[in-house]
Amino acid sequence: MTEYIYGRHPVFEALRARRRVFEKLLLARNTQGDLVRRIESLAASLGVPVERVEHKVLEDLVGRNAVHQGVVLLCGEKKGLSWKDLLGSTRNRRDALVLFVDRVEDPRNLGAIIRTAAFFGVDGVVVSKARSAPLDAQAVKAAAGGLEVAEVIQVNNFTEIVRAFREEGFIIVGLEMDGEQCIWDIDPGPFPVGLVVGGEHEGIRRIVRSLCDYTVQIPGKGPVSSLNVSVATGIALYEVIRRRNRSGTS
Repeated sequence: MTEYIYGRHPVFEALRARRRVFEKLLLARNTQGDLVRRIESLAASLGVPVERVEHKVLEDLVGRNAVHQGVVLLCGEKKGLSWKDLLGSTRNRRDALVLFVDRVEDPRNLGAIIRTAAFFGVDGVVVSKARSAPLDAQAVKAAAGGLEVAEVIQVNNFTEIVRAFREEGFIIVGLEMDGEQCIWDIDPGPFPVGLVVGGEHEGIRRIVRSLCDYTVQIPGKGPVSSLNVSVATGIALYEVIRRRNRSGTS
């Protein structure tokens, strides 16, 4: 099945990651710039056919409202790990960090979360399929290449998979507005960590929250009561890694 990756940075990162079968690179005739030249050169070095087309051809492929920036890559699906593969590769590592994303419905939020996870080098991102945004072109664009390098695994039995990681020694930390502890006090110790974040409306579901060893909140001082889920996820990942660096478990 052919998938479309569009936008200059997402396409560049996809080509650089080399984790897909690339079919063709389409560039709008008037598209120029240093990054475009690098994309074209990289595609040519990988043996990917490059074709200059009219702007409307790209609109017909990805939609008139899509911000494709004159660059569309046709490729096959990315092959990645299963959740069991991820668990097997992380269960005995004290510095392992897995992100669990429960029912984030906005593809732009999901894409931003994945990009943040890729930036911090998270071992894997496990995403619930039920009532979650699809990993479609919008999410790929928002991830700005993060989907090409991060291990992202969509699962049906999300709750049971969180439980499986917990039973294998992961400390499960839930990020919630009314978390029991302040995030600055987080101390996972010498254990692998699973950070759970919930959707825009209901947060972490009660059944998933019951599996958390503890829940944390991000304190604020301003009049706004909450953060966007992708922003909150970035803060939480940073704090886990910062604490580990201080304790020498990274």
